[in-house]
Amino acid sequence: MSPAPTNDRFLTLPNALSLSRLPLGGVFWAALAAGPQRAELPFAVLAAAATTDVLDGWIARRRGTNPAGVGSWLDPICDKVFVASVLVALYVQRRAPLGLLALIVTRELLQLPMALVYRTSATLRRWLRYDFRASILGKSATVVQFLAVSAIILDAEASWRLAIMAFVLGLCALGDYIRRAIVIGKRHSPPQEPGA
Repeated sequence: MSPAPTNDRFLTLPNALSLSRLPLGGVFWAALAAGPQRAELPFAVLAAAATTDVLDGWIARRRGTNPAGVGSWLDPICDKVFVASVLVALYVQRRAPLGLLALIVTRELLQLPMALVYRTSATLRRWLRYDFRASILGKSATVVQFLAVSAIILDAEASWRLAIMAFVLGLCALGDYIRRAIVIGKRHSPPQEPGA
């Protein structure tokens, strides 16, 4: 039996970059705790997380990694855990309004139960094929989430406008993921027999 393709391995550089966002969530808590006078610290953590997010995909594409491999689901999970950690830190340490944070994280709040239902329903898996790869809309929503978080750190008035943009883009990205799941599912569903 031949070994598994190298591009489906778990321990690769792109996956390590994705996983690095998990401890960065904890580092963000410490950076934010340094107070408003050290605002550059949480921004440095956000910049590091954004850099790993760009690099993991870029390196995976350069290496010809299987687009449906481990990284396709690991990257978005690490994104969501990092964003959740950041938002909880902003609520606990800066008392950011829950409504503002909910707008920023709406996509994740809706996507998680949908993914769980998909994973536990054999019927759904027969006619939907969820594609974990990030879309342009998904990446755009993530960028605006980062901008909204930055505005909250700075206590800027733009935070609400950016949160609303993250909300709208997040819903559009979610709709696009569902559309892609239906399209890919139709491609993979067995052809119906005539007269069925």
